[in-house]
Amino acid sequence: MDYREVKDQLEETKLKLMKKAKNPNLSPEEQEIIQNSIINFEYIIELTDMNHFERGFESDK
Repeated sequence: MDYREVKDQLEETKLKLMKKAKNPNLSPEEQEIIQNSIINFEYIIELTDMNHFERGFESDK
């Protein structure tokens, strides 16, 4: 997988979690788990960006 594919997949998973977090029927524990997962995916996305751009690749944006 290249950078764009990995980043798109991570962003898609994060969006799914964000949609899931909007469910009013979630218990507080489930809500916390989902929020922590979202934070983790944001961090992974940041690391993916850092890894890609620190290697000298040009911006895809």
